[in-house]
Amino acid sequence: MKSEHSDTRNTYLTFRVVGDLLTPDAVTRALRVVPTVQYAKGETYFAGPRTGELVGKTGLWALTTDKLVASNNLRDHLAYLLGVLIPDRQDANPLFQLHALLAKRPDWRADLSCFWHGRPEAKKPSIPKFVSEVMKFLPAAIEADFATDSPTEREQRRA
Repeated sequence: MKSEHSDTRNTYLTFRVVGDLLTPDAVTRALRVVPTVQYAKGETYFAGPRTGELVGKTGLWALTTDKLVASNNLRDHLAYLLGVLIPDRQDANPLFQLHALLAKRPDWRADLSCFWHGRPEAKKPSIPKFVSEVMKFLPAAIEADFATDSPTEREQRRA
């Protein structure tokens, strides 16, 4: 029997909070997790070996799961994020604290970008309703980038 996720080539998500007056440490304290990248507007940050150092045009706090979750199942990546926002059935404080921060600072915005890439004919994943409801509560926009290899790309790889 073929695994449900054997047709997935790559998947990850990025949860971001951005804003010109963003203080990334406030988000880190609320969520109790070290982000993948964070900087305030005007701060210098390392954008990678090819790009080098840049100056932030706006503040950013971002958590990306590509190196944190060893799974091609989007639900595992979403479960990781939910574990950050709601670490325990009795502890939704990180979620409530981030909601309060976003409510007090109208220039801050949150969003969730989900990326999934599969083989041709692979079934694209969906965002569970509970995740949508949590993002709506924050509020945070959800962007889904779900794509499969086109048959043309597959034929080119065979050549």
